[in-house]
Amino acid sequence: MLLGVVLFSSCAQQASRMVCNCEQQKQLQTFVTESIKPANNMSDEEMEDVIRQLRIDGVKMFCQQKPVWITSSGEVDWRKEKVDSCSSIMLW
Repeated sequence: MLLGVVLFSSCAQQASRMVCNCEQQKQLQTFVTESIKPANNMSDEEMEDVIRQLRIDGVKMFCQQKPVWITSSGEVDWRKEKVDSCSSIMLW
């Protein structure tokens, strides 16, 4: 008698991503808000780029790197990943 074996493989895998909890997001907001004016050197540089870089730097300072379930396309697999309602996972 032959027994059939079915193997299921998940397309999701864990990867390291920056995750900010509620308190860290408040710190990040304060950092970006307080840094916008001093970061503006009044040159031709676009402020959108400055704000984006402040946010990236703030995430690195205030948030933690954690393993997160992601799909093969690099998006968060919300079927496996559980975070509270005010946490954010940075995908960049």
